[in-house]
Amino acid sequence: MKNIVKLDVLVVYSASVAQSASVSDSQSIHPFLINSRRSNYNLSYAYFLDTCQKNGLTAGFTTSADIVGPGQCQNYWTSDQGNWTKINGMAKSTQIFDKISPRSSLRLAERKLLLSHQSIIPFNDPTLFSTFYDKLLTYQLLAPFSIPTTAVLSARVKDITQALSQLRQLVKQHPFSTDFSSALVLKDRFGAGGNHVYKIARNFSHRIQNLMSKNPEVQFVLQPFLAFDHGYTYQNRHAPTDLRLIFHSNQLLQSYIRIAQPQDFRCNEHQGGELIYVDSSAIPASVHTIANQIVQQLNLPGSLYALDFLVSNSGHVYFVEGNTGPGLDWDITKKLIRSIVSRFTTRLTA
Repeated sequence: MKNIVKLDVLVVYSASVAQSASVSDSQSIHPFLINSRRSNYNLSYAYFLDTCQKNGLTAGFTTSADIVGPGQCQNYWTSDQGNWTKINGMAKSTQIFDKISPRSSLRLAERKLLLSHQSIIPFNDPTLFSTFYDKLLTYQLLAPFSIPTTAVLSARVKDITQALSQLRQLVKQHPFSTDFSSALVLKDRFGAGGNHVYKIARNFSHRIQNLMSKNPEVQFVLQPFLAFDHGYTYQNRHAPTDLRLIFHSNQLLQSYIRIAQPQDFRCNEHQGGELIYVDSSAIPASVHTIANQIVQQLNLPGSLYALDFLVSNSGHVYFVEGNTGPGLDWDITKKLIRSIVSRFTTRLTA
């Protein structure tokens, strides 16, 4: 049996985004491709591993495709002062920083295998993952802050008609129903990155059925379209913009905005959205108020998560979704990364 290196912390990233240390290509000297939009993650996660080392912790970085058992991987990367090294050998850890986005059945299966033993401790509370992974569940738990949401159970006309009827009723009961246009948004119930998100302006039943039939593997939810292209303005730029606040230990550690591409309403970086770090003072007080109410309701002080918001054109704040795996972008303060590593250090030395 191969020797297995025991690590204090193992970072596990989706194989669809990061490169395995098993790749023998001489050009593959970093986990993230240099010419990709995520190249700055090489700096972020090198700093993460180096900070672990400074705190007396051994740490490695691997991909979901390299997972071979609970907390175990067959190849991994290490960093020493920002210099990445491939390790062709097995490692294991009970402390997992999980960055697997389960956008497919394969990624979901890899994540389940990774966490399939009670001795494995993910960084975040497992119930929080379930809450934010399912957009319908998110709405049901945080409805007073959220955009009305209903499930479309199937592509059958009966189920689509029922979903449309339920949504109309939810919008009618909403205190700010005039914030919503006549258009609708059909989105992946378990999706991320702005994938499988469609704006529908007319012929609702036909369009919904057509989109669902083309994507039979996707479960969808339906929402009214919120007009927000003038709700929050950054440096006089009038464009659809969302605001992300990242919390750890119930403290706001990072905030940024994402501005959608022209002619698009999706602000995600994966859809070409522009990410801009902003000071917390640039976030409207009304957003901070709602965010703090959600933080208090969740009551998970040890967890890391992002809360995404939109400001309607009439100035009302809406919670869009939560994320338990916000990207560790290369922020000059590096405060968030240090906070995460500090939490691991406390766990392992307590």
